[in-house]
Amino acid sequence: MSTKDRLTTPVLDVRDVSKEFVHQSKKIPILRDVSFSIHEYEFISIVGPTGCGKSTLLRIIMGLIPPTKGEVIYKGERVQSVNSRMSMVFQSFALFPWLTVLENVELGLEAQGILKEQRNKRALKIMQEVGLEDFENAYPRELSRGMKQRVGFARALVIDPEILLMDEPFSALDPLTAEGLREEVMRLWSDKFTSPEIVIMVTHNVEEAIYLSDRVIVLSQRPGTVILEFNVGMPRPRDRRSPSIYELTDKITSLIA
Repeated sequence: MSTKDRLTTPVLDVRDVSKEFVHQSKKIPILRDVSFSIHEYEFISIVGPTGCGKSTLLRIIMGLIPPTKGEVIYKGERVQSVNSRMSMVFQSFALFPWLTVLENVELGLEAQGILKEQRNKRALKIMQEVGLEDFENAYPRELSRGMKQRVGFARALVIDPEILLMDEPFSALDPLTAEGLREEVMRLWSDKFTSPEIVIMVTHNVEEAIYLSDRVIVLSQRPGTVILEFNVGMPRPRDRRSPSIYELTDKITSLIA
């Protein structure tokens, strides 16, 4: 069970989503008939082999790219463009090097037309939440990889998203930094008074998925389709060295190896 109370009505429905890309007049299938639902206050991870369409699926969910077939339903409405109630954290940080940390964090608020004084206030507050206080005037080139990813998290969270999408957010970090950021994401998600309410994470790290998630969705080789969904069912806080985590890690890894 989640640390928050689950409701029975799904917030998000992924219905028979398929995706093909065209390269040199040849259709390349990436996803095939992917379906699952997500409820309020869930932390979901999506795992699968390299190239099975996990990152593509995140972009379809957010509305960055359309599916070739199928649909994504958010609160009863079909997603047909970028959903302003979602935000994404990327593996590659995706920061603008000519902007300061504060300016990078404020970008989403500026796009929403929020006035500068209010942008500053909200950005500084969320920067403090993720450990970026006193770095507002720094530039990305002056930051470690871990601090750059903190900027990515702050930029995603400052718009107060209901759903946070994370694409391999910890894979480019050293183990100690990754562990610290995982715990901070879990703390923010577990707090009913802060966003996000739902987290959807793509990861190659099966143990990480089990440690963080309520459910783990396993995709097949490309074209990715759902093989199984695992309900983790372990109380929090979890012990990474727990035999139950090792057992489920082995079970899921055997499906995607």
